[in-house]
Amino acid sequence: MKKPFFYLRTRIFLSMIALVFVSFLLIGISTNFQITESSYYYHELRLDRKESQLQRAISYEFINNTNPVKSQIFRDKIFKISDIQNISFSIYDLNGNLIQSTFEESALTRISQDLIDKINLSEKKKYVEIKKVGDKQVRESYSIIFDYNKEPIWILNLPYFDDDKLNVYELRSFILNIVQVYLLLFVLAIIISYFVSSYITNPISEIVYKMKQMRIDKLNKKINLEVTSKEMFTLVNSYNNMVDQIDQNIKEISKSQRELAWREMAKQVAHEIKNPLTPMKLSVQNFKIKFDPEDPNVEKKLDEYSKTLIQQIDVLSSIATAFSSFAELPVQKNEKIDLISTTKLCLEIFNDRNVVFKSDLNKLEILFDRTNLIRIINNLVKNSIQATNDVSEPKIIVQVKKTNKLALIEIIDNGSGIPNELKEKIFEPNFTTKTKGMGLGLSIIKNLITNYKGTISFKSKKGETVFTIKLPVD
Repeated sequence: MKKPFFYLRTRIFLSMIALVFVSFLLIGISTNFQITESSYYYHELRLDRKESQLQRAISYEFINNTNPVKSQIFRDKIFKISDIQNISFSIYDLNGNLIQSTFEESALTRISQDLIDKINLSEKKKYVEIKKVGDKQVRESYSIIFDYNKEPIWILNLPYFDDDKLNVYELRSFILNIVQVYLLLFVLAIIISYFVSSYITNPISEIVYKMKQMRIDKLNKKINLEVTSKEMFTLVNSYNNMVDQIDQNIKEISKSQRELAWREMAKQVAHEIKNPLTPMKLSVQNFKIKFDPEDPNVEKKLDEYSKTLIQQIDVLSSIATAFSSFAELPVQKNEKIDLISTTKLCLEIFNDRNVVFKSDLNKLEILFDRTNLIRIINNLVKNSIQATNDVSEPKIIVQVKKTNKLALIEIIDNGSGIPNELKEKIFEPNFTTKTKGMGLGLSIIKNLITNYKGTISFKSKKGETVFTIKLPVD
């Protein structure tokens, strides 16, 4: 899903501003159109008034006219009317020939028959011709002059220039005033739009903020806002319902996690208890088979047997103690132990399982938890024994070395090996290739070794698997 460029608040704000701006623009266009129409109507009425005044003046002067139209008296009266009315005009006979004009140089000597026909066909016996002269618009009015018997005698031509200087000035003044008003209104519209958009989107912003603050490890707060629209009410109500559901789910998940943790802990405890029980069982069976009361070394063998059982019982005791105190399994101790003797003693119970101990060292002290070391060796040797069950001549070697400041424990077996596809998962919790067991052994071993700043690794191929443990030497 593509991320939108604008927030909803910004979109509402810009939409309102755009609406106001378009409204102002349309008002300006309609105002300009109205002023232009008014100007046109104004000039049309002004021309009609001038023409009516001139018609009345001519009718008054020549109502009883007996002077020839070419006489000086006729001419003087025409110019007198022009001076009084402050209007220049021309008079033509009914055939379109010029009789007299107050601006002789620019007056037409004859008007066309087509124009005369338009005048005669007009209801008011009048025709107005509009044309451009330079950058000015001129209205040429042609109308019939009647005598006292209502008979047509002449044609009056009255030119009129549309002088828009006053209108332009008024238009500019109006535009300046309206722009100032519009700027003020525009600023007010911006302020109002900002608050309106904020008011509309405030519940959404609150929901966004609350959702960012939402956590699964604490109680989430609901939104308590006064909203004025059903849509916002539905949105806020849906969010509050979602908070209730999430909190309920969190409680259920927490309960489930606690139960899962207890189950995992129980699995781990069961696995750790089984580790010492197996060698204890083998030791008891071996002792029962080989016990000879007449053997001169019977006391020594009983002592070794007792020590072996005591070690395994100590492991079981530490597991039980850790479980009863709800601690990690088990509590780790930093104690100085002899790696050689501890390993030998741990392997005593496996002496009939083709397990061989090798070391060139007589003593090697490390800081480690004795119980944990026994658990680690027991677990790895048990795995090797299970891996060599199908081998005709099984062989398991446990050897201890020292390189630089590291103690190395290697457990080598000639079993079937670990498949390549399983090597990456071998130390994962709950992973096992056995039909029985929890898959906890190697993951626990790795954690125990890591806690003492050690490492565990392995190499495996068919016929040979080597687990190598490296621990720092004190």
